[in-house]
Amino acid sequence: MLKGVNKLIIEVSNPESDFFERAIFFVKPEKSNTVTRELSENVSGIMNKAEAASKSGRIKPRKPRTKKHSLLKFAGAAGVGAMLASLLIKLIG
Repeated sequence: MLKGVNKLIIEVSNPESDFFERAIFFVKPEKSNTVTRELSENVSGIMNKAEAASKSGRIKPRKPRTKKHSLLKFAGAAGVGAMLASLLIKLIG
């Protein structure tokens, strides 16, 4: 299935920003005929809000998951599965 064949996309490069290198906006199809100035103002407003949120500390970067974290999640899920299996065996048998 193809998506985005007839999409209006706006890419904003902002080398002056301390936080963002660039942003990509996908314009809603019903708004694709909007005047360029109005789109530009809307994009600028969103970028300013995002920049302010980053500076205030409200947006925090996600820490990359480690192998240890993934292994712990897998072991926990396996333990819960084993407990449920043993419970089912006791109930059935």
